[in-house]
Amino acid sequence: MNALLQARDLRVTFNLRREGDMPWTKPRQLHALNGVSFALNPGETLGIVGESGCGKSTLARALIQMVPATGQVLWQGDTDLLSLSPQKMLKYRADIQMVFQDPLASLNPRMTIGQIIAEPLKTHYPSLPADEVKARVQLMMDRVGLLPNQINRYPHEFSGGQCQRIGIARALIVEPKLLICDEPVSALDVSIQAQVINLLAELQRELGLAMIFIAHDLSVVKHISDRVMVLYLGRVMEVASSTDLFQSAQHPYTQALLSAVPIPDPIKQRGKQVIELAGDLPSPMAPPSGCVFRTRCARATEVCAHQVPALLGADHQVACHHAGLAEVAA
Repeated sequence: MNALLQARDLRVTFNLRREGDMPWTKPRQLHALNGVSFALNPGETLGIVGESGCGKSTLARALIQMVPATGQVLWQGDTDLLSLSPQKMLKYRADIQMVFQDPLASLNPRMTIGQIIAEPLKTHYPSLPADEVKARVQLMMDRVGLLPNQINRYPHEFSGGQCQRIGIARALIVEPKLLICDEPVSALDVSIQAQVINLLAELQRELGLAMIFIAHDLSVVKHISDRVMVLYLGRVMEVASSTDLFQSAQHPYTQALLSAVPIPDPIKQRGKQVIELAGDLPSPMAPPSGCVFRTRCARATEVCAHQVPALLGADHQVACHHAGLAEVAA
């Protein structure tokens, strides 16, 4: 199967200046992404997990030129999106849509939800008749569970879950091939999270979408993802199918993340071994040498300080010199 999207050696570096720095002072560099590569197949969902500050949202934005990046982002095998001008990139934006973390903040408060959902159609298909636009908006509202009489209401009149449904409708109205969801349920109540996740899964099946789903909650990622990629400090630690990753994680960072996921059964939860990571996430402005995870890893040895581990494997890829040791019990 040919990949829908491929990222090759994707890197994002921000130059930062402190207040009071002189113009000739060399800016500090923040390495948000450092050589991320992956492939996404048509109709597949790739979950991306990791702590805050590991580069998940930066990765999502880099894929669609919202932040400057180097490397390659190949669309359907032949078009490098990073090499396109803003004018040429517009052609591909209908195929790649995004759902953002904060539902209300991503919606224009001065527009009705009918106008909000119709906006992508007017941008990408300006010659579409007004009655056709309205018909498509009403159909999409029905698909995401919004009532027809809500079409002239404003975002502030809706709950967080309803606002996220509006955001999903706006993204899907142009029938994209790829939907990038940047923590779409993290700002919602747990019961509403489940509704939105189920809605996304249902729409994906109906429309044949590919999805990149970014989240902190590994339980959510397990439920919706075909494969999962684990990021740490801008680097890929592990990539595997959802089943393989949750049953037999190989990287110590992934094992620590999984050990922190609560189990609904209180007896099993009490007997569960939790792997505690030492210290906090290092600064991306001064990442550790060698393996970036070594400063918090109980398995770290001398080789970890001097050599960056390669991401090795076929279906289950791991970037660790000591992968597979001390796996977390299921």
